[in-house]
Amino acid sequence: MASLYDITGEKFFTPLSSRNKKVYIDTILFLKKVINELFETQENDKTKIVDILTDYLNNQASIQLYNDDSNDAIEDEMDNRFKAQLLINKLEEYDWLVEEALGNGKKTLDFNKHAYSFIFLIEEIINNSKPQYTSYIRIIKTELEQFKYNILDSLQIVDDNFKKEVDALRGLRSDIRRYYRNITKNKDKQNLELLLEEFTGEYKEYFFDKAYLNLKIRDNIDAVIPELEDRIEEIFSDFLNMEKLVKAYSDEKKVDYDEASNYVEQTRKNIMANIKAIPSIIESIDSKNEKYVTRTVSVIIHLINRGEDIEGILHRLIDYVKKNDDIDESFISLFEMKHYSFDALSKPRKYNPKPKPDMMQLDFEMDEEVKNKTLELLQEDKKYNIYAVNEFVLNFLNGYKTRKISDLDISSKYEFIMMIAIMIYSKLPNALYELELSQERIVKNGVTFNDFILKEKGVQ
Repeated sequence: MASLYDITGEKFFTPLSSRNKKVYIDTILFLKKVINELFETQENDKTKIVDILTDYLNNQASIQLYNDDSNDAIEDEMDNRFKAQLLINKLEEYDWLVEEALGNGKKTLDFNKHAYSFIFLIEEIINNSKPQYTSYIRIIKTELEQFKYNILDSLQIVDDNFKKEVDALRGLRSDIRRYYRNITKNKDKQNLELLLEEFTGEYKEYFFDKAYLNLKIRDNIDAVIPELEDRIEEIFSDFLNMEKLVKAYSDEKKVDYDEASNYVEQTRKNIMANIKAIPSIIESIDSKNEKYVTRTVSVIIHLINRGEDIEGILHRLIDYVKKNDDIDESFISLFEMKHYSFDALSKPRKYNPKPKPDMMQLDFEMDEEVKNKTLELLQEDKKYNIYAVNEFVLNFLNGYKTRKISDLDISSKYEFIMMIAIMIYSKLPNALYELELSQERIVKNGVTFNDFILKEKGVQ
C-alpha cells in the first residue's frame, strides 16, 4: 500500500499546520468555489483567479503573512495582489493546486484530486454536516439487487458506502458519549437553562436527526442488515462470477491475476467486517441515548432540590412535548428510536434479558454516616426512575381510562418532580402510559402550567 505522502507530497499538510493556517484554509475554500464557477463558464484562467482573489482580500481586514519555514513575519508593505499571487503560488508548491498551460500564455488552475478529498472533509467539519445514514444503506441495497460482476462499479460502491455508514455511526456514537460525559462530570455545576437548551434543542436536532431515526424505524435497519449480509455471502460464494470480477479488475488496472484476486478478497473482508460492525454500533448508540435521557432527569431533580425554578422547567418541557406532538407524522421523536416498524418487521425482536446484579463486596470499613448518606442518594434517584414513574401513573389512574394531572393532590415538591419525570419519560419505549397536552392553564401551589391528560398506553 502506498504511503499517504507518496500521494500528497511531503509538503501537502503545511497549509494546515503553518502560522498562516487560517488564511490558507479561508483561501482554499474561497478558491474552490471560484475555480468551479469559472470551469462552468469556461473562463478558468490563472490571471483572472488572481484578480478575483485580490478583490476578495481587498474586502477583508488586513492580514499578516508569515514565512512557512521560519515563522517570521513577512514585510507587510506588499499589496493584496502580491499576497494573492503568493498564496496561490504556495498552494501550487504544496501540491494543492495544479496549473495547465492552454497556449497563448493562458493557464487554467484546479485543485488536485486528493486536495478535493481534504476540502470536502474540512467543509464537513466546519459546517457540522449531518450524515445521511439512510442514503448509504439504500444505495447498498440497490447495488446488491443488481450486482454486476463484469465491472468494478458495484463492488466499489458497496464497499465505499459501508465505510461511510460505519464512519457516520461511529461519529454519532462518539458525540453521544461526549454529551453523556459532560452531564455526568459535576451536576452541581450544571446550568439548568443550558441543560434544557441542550436536551430539548441541540441534542435532539444535531444528534438524533430524522436521518438516524428513519434508519432505525422506516428502514428497519435491525432487520435489513441480516438480509444484506445473506445477499453479500450469496454474491461472494458464486465462484464463477467472482472470477469475472477478478478479471475485470485485472483488465482495468493492468495487473496480474494474483494481485487482482487479492484486491477482490480484501474488499470482501472489508465489506463483511463493516456489515458485522453496524449492529453493535447501533446498540451502543441506543444504550447511550437511554442513559443520557435518564441522567438528564436525575440532574433536573438535583437542580430542583437545590432550589431551581420548577415552573420554568415545566414550561420548557411542556413546549418540548408540544413540538414533538404537533409536527407532521414524518417526524419521529428521539425517544422512540427503539420502536420498530412492525409492518415491515421480518423477524421477532431479540429478547434481551435483564442482568442480575451481583452483591458488591467492600474490603474496607465505611463510616456509618457516609453509608447512610450514600443509601439516601441511591433511594432519591430510585424514586424517579422510569419504573417508579410507571407505577406512580398507574396508581394515579386507578381504574380511570383518562385522567387530568390537575386532579393530582400536590402537597409537596415530590409531586412536581413526578410531573416533570412523567413528561420526560412519556416518549420512552418502556413507558406504560401516554400523555396528551391540554390548553387549560392550571395553578397549583403557586405554580402555573398547562394541564395534561394521562392514559395507559394502547388504551382507546
